[in-house]
Amino acid sequence: MATPPRLAPRPFRPASRARPGRRPGQAARAAWPVPYGTAVPSGDTTWPVPGTVPVTTIILAHNEAPNIVRAVRSAGWSRQIVVVDSGSADDTVELAHAAGATVWRETWRGFAGQRQWALHHPGIAHDWVYFLDADEWVSTDLAAEIATTIADRRGNADQAAYAHRRRLVFQGRWIAHCGWYANSWQVRLLDRRTASFDQNVAYGERPNVVGRIGRLSADLVDEDQKGLASWLHKHVRYAELKAESQPPRGAARHRMALAWTAIRHRGASTRPLGRIIARELVFPLLPGRPVLLFVYLYLVRAGWRDGRSGLLFCLYHAWYELTVGALVRSRQGGDATPITSQPPLAVPGQRAAGSAGGRVGQPAAGRAPAGRA
Repeated sequence: MATPPRLAPRPFRPASRARPGRRPGQAARAAWPVPYGTAVPSGDTTWPVPGTVPVTTIILAHNEAPNIVRAVRSAGWSRQIVVVDSGSADDTVELAHAAGATVWRETWRGFAGQRQWALHHPGIAHDWVYFLDADEWVSTDLAAEIATTIADRRGNADQAAYAHRRRLVFQGRWIAHCGWYANSWQVRLLDRRTASFDQNVAYGERPNVVGRIGRLSADLVDEDQKGLASWLHKHVRYAELKAESQPPRGAARHRMALAWTAIRHRGASTRPLGRIIARELVFPLLPGRPVLLFVYLYLVRAGWRDGRSGLLFCLYHAWYELTVGALVRSRQGGDATPITSQPPLAVPGQRAAGSAGGRVGQPAAGRAPAGRA
Protein backbone atom coordinates (compact mmCIF):
# COMPACT_ATOMS: atom_id res chain seq x y z
CA MET A 1 0.00 0.00 0.00
CA ALA A 2 1.44 3.34 -1.03
CA THR A 3 2.48 5.67 1.76
CA PRO A 4 0.44 8.91 1.69
CA PRO A 5 2.49 12.01 0.99
CA ARG A 6 3.79 13.68 4.13
CA LEU A 7 2.12 16.92 5.04
CA ALA A 8 4.68 19.71 5.08
CA PRO A 9 3.85 22.58 7.44
CA ARG A 10 3.31 25.88 5.73
CA PRO A 11 2.66 29.16 7.51
CA PHE A 12 -0.98 30.21 7.26
CA ARG A 13 -1.52 33.64 5.77
CA PRO A 14 -5.23 34.50 5.68
CA ALA A 15 -6.55 36.47 2.76
CA SER A 16 -7.89 39.94 3.43
CA ARG A 17 -11.43 39.85 4.77
CA ALA A 18 -14.35 40.84 2.62
CA ARG A 19 -16.22 43.97 3.54
CA PRO A 20 -19.18 42.96 5.74
CA GLY A 21 -22.56 42.80 4.06
CA ARG A 22 -21.53 42.65 0.42
CA ARG A 23 -23.22 40.11 -1.76
CA PRO A 24 -21.20 36.99 -2.62
CA GLY A 25 -21.88 37.57 -6.33
CA GLN A 26 -20.52 41.11 -6.56
CA ALA A 27 -17.29 41.58 -8.46
CA ALA A 28 -16.19 44.26 -6.00
CA ARG A 29 -16.00 41.67 -3.25
CA ALA A 30 -12.89 39.92 -4.56
CA ALA A 31 -11.77 38.78 -1.11
CA TRP A 32 -14.78 36.53 -0.58
CA PRO A 33 -13.60 33.02 0.43
CA VAL A 34 -13.12 30.43 -2.30
CA PRO A 35 -14.33 26.84 -1.74
CA TYR A 36 -11.54 24.31 -1.47
CA GLY A 37 -11.53 21.94 -4.42
CA THR A 38 -12.51 24.51 -7.04
CA ALA A 39 -10.35 25.07 -10.09
CA VAL A 40 -7.08 26.92 -9.44
CA PRO A 41 -5.44 29.34 -11.89
CA SER A 42 -3.02 27.79 -14.34
CA GLY A 43 0.43 27.39 -12.81
CA ASP A 44 -0.84 27.44 -9.22
CA THR A 45 -0.99 24.39 -6.96
CA THR A 46 -3.67 23.37 -4.50
CA TRP A 47 -2.54 23.48 -0.89
CA PRO A 48 -3.00 21.53 1.20
CA VAL A 49 -2.61 18.69 -1.30
CA PRO A 50 -5.88 16.76 -1.56
CA GLY A 51 -6.15 13.85 0.86
CA THR A 52 -3.04 14.67 2.89
CA VAL A 53 -4.34 16.16 6.16
CA PRO A 54 -4.76 13.40 8.81
CA VAL A 55 -8.31 14.39 9.72
CA THR A 56 -11.66 12.65 9.24
CA THR A 57 -14.37 15.00 7.98
CA ILE A 58 -17.89 13.93 9.02
CA ILE A 59 -20.89 15.31 7.12
CA LEU A 60 -24.43 14.63 8.38
CA ALA A 61 -26.97 14.53 5.57
CA HIS A 62 -30.65 14.05 4.90
CA ASN A 63 -32.04 15.02 1.48
CA GLU A 64 -29.09 17.28 0.68
CA ALA A 65 -28.72 16.62 -3.05
CA PRO A 66 -28.36 20.32 -3.96
CA ASN A 67 -25.52 20.79 -1.43
CA ILE A 68 -23.68 17.52 -0.86
CA VAL A 69 -21.23 17.55 -3.77
CA ARG A 70 -19.96 21.03 -2.90
CA ALA A 71 -19.54 20.03 0.76
CA VAL A 72 -17.64 16.83 -0.05
CA ARG A 73 -15.33 18.55 -2.53
CA SER A 74 -14.56 21.33 -0.06
CA ALA A 75 -13.40 18.66 2.42
CA GLY A 76 -11.06 17.07 -0.10
CA TRP A 77 -8.01 18.12 1.91
CA SER A 78 -8.82 15.52 4.61
CA ARG A 79 -7.66 11.92 4.29
CA GLN A 80 -11.10 10.52 5.11
CA ILE A 81 -14.53 11.95 4.26
CA VAL A 82 -17.59 10.26 5.74
CA VAL A 83 -21.19 11.18 4.95
CA VAL A 84 -23.65 9.90 7.58
CA ASP A 85 -26.99 9.66 5.82
CA SER A 86 -30.20 9.35 7.84
CA GLY A 87 -32.54 8.03 5.17
CA SER A 88 -32.38 10.45 2.25
CA ALA A 89 -35.11 10.05 -0.36
CA ASP A 90 -33.28 12.03 -3.04
CA ASP A 91 -29.90 11.44 -4.72
CA THR A 92 -27.76 12.44 -1.72
CA VAL A 93 -26.14 9.03 -1.27
CA GLU A 94 -25.32 8.51 -4.94
CA LEU A 95 -23.90 12.02 -5.32
CA ALA A 96 -21.80 11.68 -2.17
CA HIS A 97 -20.35 8.38 -3.41
CA ALA A 98 -19.58 9.88 -6.80
CA ALA A 99 -17.82 12.84 -5.14
CA GLY A 100 -15.47 10.48 -3.30
CA ALA A 101 -17.03 10.16 0.16
CA THR A 102 -17.66 7.03 2.21
CA VAL A 103 -21.36 6.82 3.10
CA TRP A 104 -22.72 5.28 6.27
CA ARG A 105 -26.47 4.93 6.84
CA GLU A 106 -27.86 5.48 10.31
CA THR A 107 -31.36 6.26 11.55
CA TRP A 108 -31.63 9.78 12.89
CA ARG A 109 -30.64 9.95 16.59
CA GLY A 110 -30.96 13.70 17.10
CA PHE A 111 -28.42 16.45 16.52
CA ALA A 112 -26.14 15.42 19.39
CA GLY A 113 -26.83 11.69 19.17
CA GLN A 114 -25.96 11.47 15.48
CA ARG A 115 -22.65 13.23 16.06
CA GLN A 116 -21.82 11.07 19.07
CA TRP A 117 -22.52 7.93 17.05
CA ALA A 118 -20.30 9.10 14.20
CA LEU A 119 -17.55 10.41 16.50
CA HIS A 120 -16.93 6.96 18.01
CA HIS A 121 -17.71 4.78 15.01
CA PRO A 122 -14.99 2.10 14.59
CA GLY A 123 -14.58 3.12 10.96
CA ILE A 124 -13.15 6.54 11.86
CA ALA A 125 -9.51 6.47 10.78
CA HIS A 126 -8.10 9.49 12.64
CA ASP A 127 -8.19 10.95 16.14
CA TRP A 128 -8.84 14.45 14.83
CA VAL A 129 -12.31 14.95 13.40
CA TYR A 130 -13.89 17.88 11.59
CA PHE A 131 -17.69 18.26 11.54
CA LEU A 132 -19.13 19.87 8.43
CA ASP A 133 -22.81 20.36 7.64
CA ALA A 134 -24.02 19.46 4.16
CA ASP A 135 -25.06 23.05 3.38
CA GLU A 136 -21.63 24.46 4.32
CA TRP A 137 -18.29 24.58 2.55
CA VAL A 138 -14.68 24.86 3.66
CA SER A 139 -12.70 27.72 2.13
CA THR A 140 -9.15 27.41 0.85
CA ASP A 141 -8.03 29.65 3.73
CA LEU A 142 -9.70 27.46 6.34
CA ALA A 143 -8.33 24.26 4.79
CA ALA A 144 -4.82 25.74 4.84
CA GLU A 145 -5.14 26.83 8.46
CA ILE A 146 -6.43 23.43 9.57
CA ALA A 147 -3.54 21.76 7.74
CA THR A 148 -1.00 24.04 9.42
CA THR A 149 -2.60 23.53 12.84
CA ILE A 150 -2.60 19.74 12.57
CA ALA A 151 0.92 19.58 11.13
CA ASP A 152 2.46 21.82 13.78
CA ARG A 153 1.08 20.31 16.99
CA ARG A 154 4.33 20.35 18.96
CA GLY A 155 3.72 23.74 20.53
CA ASN A 156 -0.03 23.20 21.01
CA ALA A 157 -0.23 19.69 22.41
CA ASP A 158 -2.64 20.82 25.14
CA GLN A 159 -5.28 21.98 22.65
CA ALA A 160 -8.18 19.53 22.53
CA ALA A 161 -10.33 21.34 19.96
CA TYR A 162 -10.52 24.40 17.75
CA ALA A 163 -13.37 26.78 16.98
CA HIS A 164 -13.88 29.17 14.10
CA ARG A 165 -16.56 31.57 12.94
CA ARG A 166 -19.21 30.90 10.33
CA ARG A 167 -20.33 33.24 7.55
CA LEU A 168 -24.05 32.75 6.97
CA VAL A 169 -25.36 33.59 3.49
CA PHE A 170 -29.11 34.28 3.52
CA GLN A 171 -31.08 35.21 0.42
CA GLY A 172 -27.86 35.80 -1.51
CA ARG A 173 -26.19 38.02 1.08
CA TRP A 174 -23.68 37.52 3.87
CA ILE A 175 -25.40 38.32 7.19
CA ALA A 176 -22.43 40.14 8.70
CA HIS A 177 -24.38 42.05 11.36
CA CYS A 178 -27.32 41.33 13.73
CA GLY A 179 -24.66 40.12 16.16
CA TRP A 180 -24.59 37.03 13.98
CA TYR A 181 -21.09 36.80 12.59
CA ALA A 182 -19.43 38.12 15.75
CA ASN A 183 -21.10 35.40 17.87
CA SER A 184 -20.81 32.56 15.38
CA TRP A 185 -17.89 30.74 17.03
CA GLN A 186 -18.40 26.97 16.86
CA VAL A 187 -16.15 24.05 17.77
CA ARG A 188 -15.80 21.92 14.65
CA LEU A 189 -12.23 20.55 14.71
CA LEU A 190 -11.73 18.31 17.73
CA ASP A 191 -9.78 15.41 19.15
CA ARG A 192 -12.34 12.65 19.50
CA ARG A 193 -10.40 11.18 22.43
CA THR A 194 -11.30 14.23 24.52
CA ALA A 195 -14.74 15.19 23.18
CA SER A 196 -18.30 13.93 23.39
CA PHE A 197 -21.85 15.04 22.67
CA ASP A 198 -24.61 14.81 25.28
CA GLN A 199 -27.13 12.44 23.72
CA ASN A 200 -29.78 13.50 26.24
CA VAL A 201 -29.87 16.93 24.62
CA ALA A 202 -32.30 16.75 21.71
CA TYR A 203 -31.89 20.39 20.80
CA GLY A 204 -28.25 21.41 20.45
CA GLU A 205 -24.98 20.19 19.10
CA ARG A 206 -22.17 21.77 21.09
CA PRO A 207 -19.52 19.23 22.12
CA ASN A 208 -18.23 18.72 25.64
CA VAL A 209 -14.46 19.11 25.43
CA VAL A 210 -11.93 18.09 28.07
CA GLY A 211 -9.02 20.44 27.47
CA ARG A 212 -8.31 23.83 25.95
CA ILE A 213 -10.18 25.17 22.94
CA GLY A 214 -8.14 27.16 20.44
CA ARG A 215 -9.42 29.50 17.74
CA LEU A 216 -8.83 29.57 14.01
CA SER A 217 -8.87 32.86 12.12
CA ALA A 218 -10.35 31.64 8.82
CA ASP A 219 -14.11 31.23 8.39
CA LEU A 220 -16.49 28.49 7.35
CA VAL A 221 -19.25 29.49 4.89
CA ASP A 222 -22.89 28.41 5.41
CA GLU A 223 -24.69 28.75 2.08
CA ASP A 224 -27.75 26.55 1.67
CA GLN A 225 -28.76 26.07 -1.97
CA LYS A 226 -32.20 24.54 -1.27
CA GLY A 227 -34.07 27.84 -1.18
CA LEU A 228 -36.20 29.84 1.22
CA ALA A 229 -39.10 27.36 1.43
CA SER A 230 -36.76 24.65 2.69
CA TRP A 231 -35.22 27.09 5.19
CA LEU A 232 -38.65 27.96 6.60
CA HIS A 233 -39.75 24.32 6.83
CA LYS A 234 -36.52 23.49 8.63
CA HIS A 235 -37.01 26.25 11.19
CA VAL A 236 -40.52 25.06 11.97
CA ARG A 237 -38.93 21.74 12.93
CA TYR A 238 -36.30 23.58 14.99
CA ALA A 239 -39.05 25.50 16.79
CA GLU A 240 -40.78 22.21 17.63
CA LEU A 241 -37.54 20.79 19.02
CA LYS A 242 -36.95 23.95 21.04
CA ALA A 243 -40.49 23.82 22.45
CA GLU A 244 -40.10 20.15 23.37
CA SER A 245 -36.88 20.94 25.23
CA GLN A 246 -38.74 23.33 27.57
CA PRO A 247 -40.02 21.63 30.75
CA PRO A 248 -43.78 22.09 31.29
CA ARG A 249 -43.11 22.90 34.96
CA GLY A 250 -40.08 24.08 36.83
CA ALA A 251 -38.85 26.21 33.94
CA ALA A 252 -36.99 28.58 36.27
CA ARG A 253 -35.11 25.69 37.88
CA HIS A 254 -34.34 24.31 34.44
CA ARG A 255 -32.83 27.62 33.30
CA MET A 256 -30.85 27.94 36.51
CA ALA A 257 -29.46 24.44 36.00
CA LEU A 258 -28.40 25.31 32.44
CA ALA A 259 -26.69 28.48 33.57
CA TRP A 260 -24.94 26.74 36.47
CA THR A 261 -23.69 24.00 34.15
CA ALA A 262 -22.32 26.67 31.79
CA ILE A 263 -20.56 28.40 34.69
CA ARG A 264 -18.99 25.18 35.93
CA HIS A 265 -17.75 24.24 32.46
CA ARG A 266 -17.10 27.68 31.02
CA GLY A 267 -13.58 26.70 29.97
CA ALA A 268 -15.06 24.14 27.56
CA SER A 269 -17.35 26.60 25.79
CA THR A 270 -16.74 29.21 23.13
CA ARG A 271 -19.66 31.36 24.30
CA PRO A 272 -18.97 34.25 26.70
CA LEU A 273 -20.37 33.62 30.17
CA GLY A 274 -22.33 36.89 30.12
CA ARG A 275 -24.06 35.87 26.90
CA ILE A 276 -25.00 32.49 28.39
CA ILE A 277 -26.54 34.11 31.48
CA ALA A 278 -28.38 36.72 29.42
CA ARG A 279 -29.80 34.07 27.13
CA GLU A 280 -30.67 31.36 29.65
CA LEU A 281 -31.77 33.48 32.62
CA VAL A 282 -32.67 37.02 31.57
CA PHE A 283 -34.21 36.79 28.09
CA PRO A 284 -36.81 34.08 28.94
CA LEU A 285 -38.23 36.34 31.68
CA LEU A 286 -38.87 39.32 29.41
CA PRO A 287 -42.34 40.06 27.98
CA GLY A 288 -42.79 40.48 24.24
CA ARG A 289 -39.69 38.48 23.36
CA PRO A 290 -40.30 38.32 19.58
CA VAL A 291 -40.50 42.14 19.34
CA LEU A 292 -37.52 42.60 21.63
CA LEU A 293 -35.50 40.10 19.61
CA PHE A 294 -36.26 41.95 16.37
CA VAL A 295 -35.32 45.30 17.90
CA TYR A 296 -32.11 43.84 19.25
CA LEU A 297 -31.08 42.13 16.00
CA TYR A 298 -32.19 44.79 13.54
CA LEU A 299 -31.55 48.05 15.41
CA VAL A 300 -29.15 47.44 18.30
CA ARG A 301 -26.91 45.01 16.39
CA ALA A 302 -27.29 46.87 13.06
CA GLY A 303 -29.10 44.20 11.06
CA TRP A 304 -30.32 47.04 8.83
CA ARG A 305 -26.82 47.22 7.38
CA ASP A 306 -27.42 43.89 5.65
CA GLY A 307 -30.16 45.39 3.47
CA ARG A 308 -33.35 43.59 2.54
CA SER A 309 -31.82 40.22 3.42
CA GLY A 310 -31.01 41.51 6.89
CA LEU A 311 -34.56 42.76 7.38
CA LEU A 312 -36.07 39.42 6.37
CA PHE A 313 -33.55 37.54 8.47
CA CYS A 314 -34.43 39.52 11.62
CA LEU A 315 -38.18 39.23 10.94
CA TYR A 316 -37.96 35.48 10.44
CA HIS A 317 -36.09 35.01 13.71
CA ALA A 318 -38.65 37.09 15.56
CA TRP A 319 -41.26 34.81 13.95
CA TYR A 320 -39.23 31.81 15.12
CA GLU A 321 -39.28 33.09 18.71
CA LEU A 322 -43.03 33.68 18.44
CA THR A 323 -43.52 30.14 17.09
CA VAL A 324 -41.55 28.58 19.94
CA GLY A 325 -43.66 30.44 22.51
CA ALA A 326 -46.90 29.37 20.81
CA LEU A 327 -45.80 25.73 20.70
CA VAL A 328 -44.79 25.79 24.38
CA ARG A 329 -48.20 27.16 25.34
CA SER A 330 -49.87 24.57 23.12
CA ARG A 331 -47.99 21.75 24.85
CA GLN A 332 -48.88 23.15 28.26
CA GLY A 333 -52.51 23.09 27.16
CA GLY A 334 -52.36 19.36 26.50
CA ASP A 335 -51.32 19.21 22.84
CA ALA A 336 -47.97 17.43 23.28
CA THR A 337 -47.86 15.27 20.14
CA PRO A 338 -44.22 14.24 19.56
CA ILE A 339 -42.83 15.66 16.35
CA THR A 340 -41.51 12.25 15.30
CA SER A 341 -45.13 11.07 14.87
CA GLN A 342 -46.00 13.86 12.48
CA PRO A 343 -45.82 13.38 8.69
CA PRO A 344 -42.69 14.73 6.99
CA LEU A 345 -42.92 18.14 5.44
CA ALA A 346 -43.00 18.12 1.67
CA VAL A 347 -40.25 20.21 0.17
CA PRO A 348 -40.44 21.05 -3.54
CA GLY A 349 -37.95 19.04 -5.58
CA GLN A 350 -37.74 16.13 -3.13
CA ARG A 351 -39.30 12.73 -3.60
CA ALA A 352 -41.60 11.35 -0.93
CA ALA A 353 -39.84 9.15 1.59
CA GLY A 354 -40.50 5.46 1.15
CA SER A 355 -39.98 2.54 3.50
CA ALA A 356 -36.20 2.96 3.25
CA GLY A 357 -36.32 6.59 4.35
CA GLY A 358 -35.32 8.02 7.72
CA ARG A 359 -37.45 8.36 10.81
CA VAL A 360 -40.82 9.91 10.01
CA GLY A 361 -40.92 13.62 10.64
CA GLN A 362 -37.23 13.98 11.44
CA PRO A 363 -35.66 17.41 10.99
CA ALA A 364 -33.04 17.91 8.36
CA ALA A 365 -29.73 16.50 9.51
CA GLY A 366 -27.18 19.11 10.44
CA ARG A 367 -27.35 21.63 13.23
CA ALA A 368 -29.69 23.60 15.39
CA PRO A 369 -30.89 26.75 13.65
CA ALA A 370 -28.43 29.51 13.00
CA GLY A 371 -27.93 31.39 16.20
CA ARG A 372 -30.17 29.14 18.27
CA ALA A 373 -27.56 26.57 19.38
